Amino acid sequence: MARSKGKKSNPSSGNPISRFFTGVTTEIKRIRWPKFSELMSDTGRVLAFCILFAIFFVLCDLVISKFLIMIGVGA
Repeated sequence: MARSKGKKSNPSSGNPISRFFTGVTTEIKRIRWPKFSELMSDTGRVLAFCILFAIFFVLCDLVISKFLIMIGVGA
């Protein structure tokens, strides 16, 4: 059986920076980007969640500080 004298292309050979950007380009092509309406809906949910948690933490802070003032530890 004769061996071919041509060099086979090996994906693990070559410039590592070039391989990195080739991989990045391949992965970016696989992404399913959201539609504008999906993006706005998800953004609204995230903002609502952040506002609810901010209110929750403010209320917790108020309750704890009132409790500490009541027992004489807080200022």
